Amino acid sequence: MHKKKISKKPNISFEDMPSAKLKTREGLTVSNASARMRDKNLIAAALWECLKDDDVESFKELLRHHLELMNKDNLAKKIGISRRTLFRMLSPEGNPTLENVSKIVHALCA
Repeated sequence: MHKKKISKKPNISFEDMPSAKLKTREGLTVSNASARMRDKNLIAAALWECLKDDDVESFKELLRHHLELMNKDNLAKKIGISRRTLFRMLSPEGNPTLENVSKIVHALCA
């Protein structure tokens, strides 16, 4: 069986390429996602936007990430549901009732 001919290597190298100077970091701000996810006012506004847009998956994901930074045991006791119920309803397969969602949002915003 004959070998297939392949093209020759190009005669270009990275050394021959012109270099570009990157912009300075001027104007950039440092963002702390953990601090933003702990901000109750910001979370409440984002949850409201999810509800207005009928985006249940984003609502649950946002709430799940917010609660990862919070003490879920205290929240479950505060709203009067079991910790297991809280985790189950926030799972991707979970289907929380409007009553439980209302309790959580009220506890977070109050």
